[in-house]
Formats: sequence, structure tokens, C-alpha cells
Amino acid sequence: MNNLATIVSIVLCLFVGNAYAQSQMPAPTSAGPNMNMLVPMLKAQLEALGNPELLEAQAKYFRELYLSLKKQGFTEEQAMQIVVALASSRNSK
Repeated sequence: MNNLATIVSIVLCLFVGNAYAQSQMPAPTSAGPNMNMLVPMLKAQLEALGNPELLEAQAKYFRELYLSLKKQGFTEEQAMQIVVALASSRNSK
């Protein structure tokens, strides 16, 4: 179960990172985004999101949430569903 939780934590970090990167993108103009500006911005965001400290903090947050839910009496499946739902709701913002 520990390996599953680790894998899920990593996947959730990627979901959260992707949602953050998408939320930071400028709205395209009628002529379309200026690719000369967009590429460096996306590259900088991906580098920041790939920061090991940020990824570790996100993984730790989701792991601790999962463990806390189990401690409060949720089954493993219920706890995982709640964590995934939370990560998904962050993606949609």
C-alpha cells in the first residue's frame, strides 16, 4: 500500500502542477498568443514546477491527508477517492 500511496502522490503532484501551469497562461488574443512570449513563460513555469522542494511538499501534503483520513475512520478506498477528488478540483480552477 505504501508504494501505491507514493505513486498516487506523485501523480497528484503532476495534476496539480499542470493545473497551476494552465491557470497562469495568458488568455489568447483574437490573433492568437504570441509564441515568442509564450514559450519562455511556459518553460519558466515548468522549471519552477519541477522544483524538487515543491514536488516533495505537494507529495507530503497529499500523503498526510490520505493518512489522516484513514486515521479518522475512512477506508483506504474512501480516503484515496477524497484525495483524488481534492486534487481534481484544484485542476479545474
